[in-house]
Amino acid sequence: MAAYVHCNFHSCILRMQVDVSILLPEKERMEDVEQGKKGETFGKNKKYQTLYLLHGFTGDHLTYLRTSKIERYADEHQIMVVMPSVYNSAYTDMKYGLDYFSYLTEELTDFVERNFPAATKRENRFIAGMSMGGYGAYKWGLTCPEKFAAIGGVAGSYHAEYRYQGKVNTVSTLCEALYGDPPAITPEVHDVFTLLKNRKEEGRDIPRLYTCCGTEDRRHQDSVDLKEFADQLGVPMLFEEGPGRHDDIFFDEYIQKILDWMNFAGKSVEE
Repeated sequence: MAAYVHCNFHSCILRMQVDVSILLPEKERMEDVEQGKKGETFGKNKKYQTLYLLHGFTGDHLTYLRTSKIERYADEHQIMVVMPSVYNSAYTDMKYGLDYFSYLTEELTDFVERNFPAATKRENRFIAGMSMGGYGAYKWGLTCPEKFAAIGGVAGSYHAEYRYQGKVNTVSTLCEALYGDPPAITPEVHDVFTLLKNRKEEGRDIPRLYTCCGTEDRRHQDSVDLKEFADQLGVPMLFEEGPGRHDDIFFDEYIQKILDWMNFAGKSVEE
């Protein structure tokens, strides 16, 4: 089982205390201790590949700890897992609210890599999430493609405009707080389809892409749309589907597939 650390620190961007759950793999450290190497390796030259795992609507930094076996999976793959709280912000710098996206992209990674044994090279950073978190993973990963090796989405709500078109479960006042009154997205900022198209046209090195969804999930068409759009652009993307709804059962099954697909080193890495 991975070690669990609850971090509470001051965000300079949000100007408030923030919560982050972090999992640290224990298997390698425990093997070192059993072999009499106490304190010789862990935390010195050893760094761990890191997965940023983003929660969905109504969730927080504890969601996946309470609803999946992510602690066990982190130790099996020997990875760090970072789970921040951004509440119902839709991974956005809100029109009337806080700059949650800037907090993630400009502050969180720096905090993690300054204070924990997280590997810092692009090939050692990964990002994934479910529902709103799947959208957030693609938005962050395609806004900053130089930072991540791979992006994974589980039942992602990839159409940002659906939030204020009444096609997803939300409230009108939240949409106004997110996108203005009347609400409207800026495609090159909020729309993952536009972000993917722009990165392709710019010739940027796009991370490896994966999406999946249950066939009974209300967000199934979002994943189909994203896969078809990627195919039109000639951008490789793995799409998997299977029986399942928009729930924790499907997430726990398919996050294992995502972790296998990401193909981690299975041990600490040298940097």
